[in-house]
Amino acid sequence: MYPGLFRPIILRNARYNQHLTTATSIIEVGATGNTMEQCLNSMKYLATVLNEAMK
Repeated sequence: MYPGLFRPIILRNARYNQHLTTATSIIEVGATGNTMEQCLNSMKYLATVLNEAMK
């Protein structure tokens, strides 16, 4: 939906508390090179993607 907005998904053999319940995920927003404004602006696009994926 938004090419280039998100980085590739990295799958690791780690749990990060995801084992405590079913259907969990971790979404990291931004990095040291991003401003808070950039992170917040990207959330409207992430929300649209998640909404479409969960239909």
